[in-house]
Amino acid sequence: MEDNWYLQECSDNDVISSKDKLFKLGKFRDALNYAFTNRVINIINGAFQEKKLPTPNTQELLTSGLDCEILKIGSKGWQPGKLRIKVTLEFCPDEPKTNESESPLDDLRRMIKEGDS
Repeated sequence: MEDNWYLQECSDNDVISSKDKLFKLGKFRDALNYAFTNRVINIINGAFQEKKLPTPNTQELLTSGLDCEILKIGSKGWQPGKLRIKVTLEFCPDEPKTNESESPLDDLRRMIKEGDS
C-alpha cells in the first residue's frame, strides 16, 4: 500500500523545505497553477497545431474536463464523458530507518527471559 499523501490535505501556510530553500505551500501551489494555466496551455495548443489536429479547449481539458465521447473497440457504441488532464502533486515519505541487526522477535525473547527470572 502506498503511503503517499496529496498536498491538497495541507494548508497554504504549511512549509516545504528542500535543501536550503523554504516554500510556503500556498505560494508553491500558486506558481504551479500559473505554470499549468499559462505555459502548459500554450505547449498543448502548439503540439496540436504541429500535428495538424483540431485544438481542443485546453482550459477545459485542464480544469472541469472536455465533453467528449469515446468509441472503444468491442463496445456497442459511443460512451459520453469528460476528458481531463489531471496532474497530482504528492508527498512520498521515506521509509523509516530500522536497525536491521535486531530481529522482530528480540522483544518477545526479552519478555520471555524477564518472565523466567
